[in-house]
Amino acid sequence: MKAEHLLFRIAIATLLLCSLSLGGLDQSGNINAKNMTISDFSSLVPLSNVQDAFVDTGAPQAPSAGAGTEIAAYTEQAPPTTDLKKLMPSAVLTSPPRYMYYNGDYLAWNDFSTTFPSNNPGLWIERAVSWTFYATLPWGGWTRELIYVPQASPVTMYEIYPSGYVLGYNLGLVQPGYYYIWYYADAPGRHSSIFSTNSGYSNAVIIDVYSASNYIKPNPPTPKPSPKEECEKNPLCDWSNGQCYCRGLDPVDPEKQKCEANPLCDWINGQCLCRGLDPQPMPGPVPNPNPEPDPEPFNPAPNPVAECESNPGCQWAYGRCNCMGLGGGIDNSNDGWEGDLAATA
Repeated sequence: MKAEHLLFRIAIATLLLCSLSLGGLDQSGNINAKNMTISDFSSLVPLSNVQDAFVDTGAPQAPSAGAGTEIAAYTEQAPPTTDLKKLMPSAVLTSPPRYMYYNGDYLAWNDFSTTFPSNNPGLWIERAVSWTFYATLPWGGWTRELIYVPQASPVTMYEIYPSGYVLGYNLGLVQPGYYYIWYYADAPGRHSSIFSTNSGYSNAVIIDVYSASNYIKPNPPTPKPSPKEECEKNPLCDWSNGQCYCRGLDPVDPEKQKCEANPLCDWINGQCLCRGLDPQPMPGPVPNPNPEPDPEPFNPAPNPVAECESNPGCQWAYGRCNCMGLGGGIDNSNDGWEGDLAATA
């Protein structure tokens, strides 16, 4: 055992002196780093010590050329720079996932926590509803790997690349617990990850990175500014209690702005009211309709009896108006009736 620990420490020292950077964990590349071949890696850390780590990963024999059904939970947006190149505390104990892969099967968290040996280091990759030992990932994508460290120990992560070289990444002295680290798919093909502690080696995680036909490897994406940074770009604004407060700025209502662009319209009480030919006239008193004129006074038909007797000296008799004297009475006699009466007399 002492000889194995000595070889292990020699391997770590060599990796640190070479300033190796794990490409999958650090998209900055391998500047001033030396790549180790499988043969070099085997001479420092015999593969017989880690061969058990590759049992029951659930990976197919041939690397996958597409997403398949085992695609990792990934994002194309780079995480914040402050979250890269280091382990971040994981919340799996307080907010456990639905399933954890172990011993060739997916176990509910309660079953997993009572089955997984607490003195073994563990490594998983994130899928939609579980943490597993195998996943596919598009070239240029970001995903997370989950690490369990059983006791305080120096931790070194190794990644075996498809072209047959190995990169190591020193994560420093790590306290016991669950952590996650961001993984970047920087090259197509099958990748293998494993890490070492004083308690031994973790299981291996297999990642098949596939490339789309129209994919062009981008430059390292720049994280978008946070809402706080966007707020503080404006000299009239301040960030306080998670909100952006601005001075002297009236929030622009597009409907109000559109209304006031029309010289015939005004914005009143949240409504656009327009004058003239606009279908929304300005408010105002509505004129009452003019009342209909009074009808003409009733004019009954002429009454010859009344007309006759209204004239002094006249009296209606025998169907005619008889007047005495020289008054200007109304003569309503029938033609020839008076002559006939005189002739009879």
